Amino acid sequence: MIYLDTLQIAFIIIVPIIVIFIVGILLYRPVLRKIEKHKFKDIYGSKVYKVTLYGDYFLINDFLFAYEDNKYARIDHVMCGEKYFYIINDYYFKGSLVGQESDKSLILVENKSGRRSYVDNPLYDSQLVIKRLSMITNIDPSLMIGISIVNDDCAISVDQTSKQYYLIQSNKFAKLIKAIESRDIPDINQDELQKVIKDLDRMNKKGKSRHAKRNF
Repeated sequence: MIYLDTLQIAFIIIVPIIVIFIVGILLYRPVLRKIEKHKFKDIYGSKVYKVTLYGDYFLINDFLFAYEDNKYARIDHVMCGEKYFYIINDYYFKGSLVGQESDKSLILVENKSGRRSYVDNPLYDSQLVIKRLSMITNIDPSLMIGISIVNDDCAISVDQTSKQYYLIQSNKFAKLIKAIESRDIPDINQDELQKVIKDLDRMNKKGKSRHAKRNF
């Protein structure tokens, strides 16, 4: 019979724990990225909801509206703050974004291979969506802020000077809303805000109903 001393027993117990810990660290980021890639809308949505809840704002998710002879546009989140209406869309990019805010397309540089490709510029798309939404709601476009949320590990090398359209990582969303809502401008009139909220809710339900019938 083989007898083990205390040091040997401790070694047998501790070494597997250390190995498991190291493997866990090595796998943590890849697993986290994989989860975020497939669940990024849920992840970003929870952050938008948390900001909405803490700020006592109003939120419509998956907003769909019709424009120009039964064409449809979809917005992931419409958040009504005290001073602005936030038009928010979610994106996931496996790489870094490079370009100018006025470009119709940005360059996506993949992390590992360095391969470059063109992707639609979320900032440009945000401008189009706000223009269309403003035309059918009569909301002053200067009261609408376009925010494009991307994954935290997506490096953004885009020259951004606009104070109305933003391309940001999801972990900067709450801070951005706080900064914008602290601007020295009057709050939206509460009666007008409630009316707009009701109109947006009605428009969303109508848009989804018409879209469903058209695709039936």
